[in-house]
Amino acid sequence: ILAVARVCAARTTSIAVPPAAILVVMVQRDGSAGNVSVYIQSQPWFIRPRNTDWRYTRFSIPCIAAFEPSCHFHAARSQRIALDCNWRYVRQLLARRLHLPAPASRGSVLDRGEFARSGCQVVFCHDDFPRNADGIPVVWQNSILDPEMDRARGMTDEQLAAQRAQKEPGFRKARFVQVSTEAERIRLSAWFPQLADKFVAIPFFLPDVRPLDEAELEAKLAGTGPLRCVFVGHEARRKGLARVYDAFAALPVTRRERIHLTVVSRQSDGPIETPPLPNITVHSELPFAETQQLIRQSDVFLMPSFYESFGLVFVEAMAQGTIPIAPNWEVQREIVDEGRAGILTSGDPQDLVQHLEQLCTDRALRIALARNAWRRFHSHFAPQIVARKYCELFHRAAQQ
Repeated sequence: ILAVARVCAARTTSIAVPPAAILVVMVQRDGSAGNVSVYIQSQPWFIRPRNTDWRYTRFSIPCIAAFEPSCHFHAARSQRIALDCNWRYVRQLLARRLHLPAPASRGSVLDRGEFARSGCQVVFCHDDFPRNADGIPVVWQNSILDPEMDRARGMTDEQLAAQRAQKEPGFRKARFVQVSTEAERIRLSAWFPQLADKFVAIPFFLPDVRPLDEAELEAKLAGTGPLRCVFVGHEARRKGLARVYDAFAALPVTRRERIHLTVVSRQSDGPIETPPLPNITVHSELPFAETQQLIRQSDVFLMPSFYESFGLVFVEAMAQGTIPIAPNWEVQREIVDEGRAGILTSGDPQDLVQHLEQLCTDRALRIALARNAWRRFHSHFAPQIVARKYCELFHRAAQQ
């Protein structure tokens, strides 16, 4: 493990850190009135350096300080935390690969000594709830995913009940439990009515998304030409690329020259053969800035995932006035405002064909959906709005 630690620590230095992370304000020790200091319970290195959850907790959350100066952050540097988190991940990975029962979780470990030295008042945690955090206010970013979606991917009611029982102790111990949508908050509050006041809905914080301004949006909507669609996702199978390809292959020949698709995917969960069509362009990988520019230039973001816990890229697309076509699950329904700021799909290729043809031929619908998506980003997901909600939550956690 120590050898792995040394290798990963070296790799971590080369990870591309979001530009806004440079603006992080570290720990404030005086605890003066009007300020709150938050300890980020996240390993300083991870054997999966591209992992979205780790990068979000480690690099994005501290950027709240750039929008809310009363919030200060200390990201854990503890090697004890790093070794514990990575070892738990390796155990889970081996169990999946060897088709063994998932190892029972005893929770993560909080380095109480480092927490005390940091002068922080609150812990923010996305990992398993820290088992030794008694007496310390913890804001736990966690949830139980949409049971409808979990059943569709093969989970039984017994497994869902076991999942609830496993998470309930953490819900009880947390000062607050932060979930990403109001739908999740309502569902969890109904399941755990005695804990309802603990559940708080705050969307993901995306400090590095630069949305189109209104003039740029109007210029984009005034454009003519083919319907430009884009698919972006490292895991192409889970995110429905085969469904997208089947839909494009099923398009009438007269439509193909009017609907173009660009794919950016490393296909990390298995290769998918691209159909021999002239209106499809594939990139295995592009730099982050180029990918964002591609989304900005597109009319439709197409990702009919089989399973999606949230889908940050749907929000990134909305910021650019790009219409998301998203799976019809609980969280994505809320992201696209029940279809008013995007399109919900069953994922069936024929359903996708119908939506693509409608967007291609109905310009008024396309413009209305793009405007609604852009407005929803600004009203619900803009970083200054989300940062304010997080800051208020951290203050409440410190004061109770």
